[in-house]
Amino acid sequence: MYVLRTSVLLLVLATIGSLQAQAVRRKHLLMSVGGGIGVLNVYSDRKDIAVEGLGSGAFNAAFGYAIADRWSLGIHYDRIGSAWHNGGLDRLHMTTYLLSVAYRPWVSDRSAFELQFAFGAAAASLFPNDTRLPYTATGGAAEFGLRYIGMMGGTIGAFIALDHATSSSDELVLEGGLVNADGTKSRVQWNAQRLTAGMIVRF
Repeated sequence: MYVLRTSVLLLVLATIGSLQAQAVRRKHLLMSVGGGIGVLNVYSDRKDIAVEGLGSGAFNAAFGYAIADRWSLGIHYDRIGSAWHNGGLDRLHMTTYLLSVAYRPWVSDRSAFELQFAFGAAAASLFPNDTRLPYTATGGAAEFGLRYIGMMGGTIGAFIALDHATSSSDELVLEGGLVNADGTKSRVQWNAQRLTAGMIVRF
């Protein structure tokens, strides 16, 4: 009986020790900021703004709170855009404001691997050639992705992430009005694949 009790106690202590050593555990707050590259696809009945495979720059900032050792809830701010377009646009960018859920299938003492799903609002700004006023569109967006976290110390770490984001089909407007001179409505929908990396801070 003594041996059994001792074994159970050692197992509990070992489990507690491993949990304390995890890179991300319950009640941790993770803040991250990073940038990278992406591919942007824009679909519209306006052929002058539609484009596929447009190379773009990407930026993201995120906050995540670990509600359990494996699960986190958070907020994402993401932007992807380009200063080049092969049609009727001078530049364009897409911004998302998302609520996220992250699950960590693998966690070690200094690193973790996350699966993320996020949903929320999206805003698109598309600047036609030779004009200062953009076409705009607002609607919904969803995102799913993978992220690897590596801690370099007790607070500072780094991450690398791959994600796919897509928007709803939304009406294009120009200063709140229609973008077409004949009074017809046009719509836009986009998706993007992004590879980003950056710094992460753990509290």
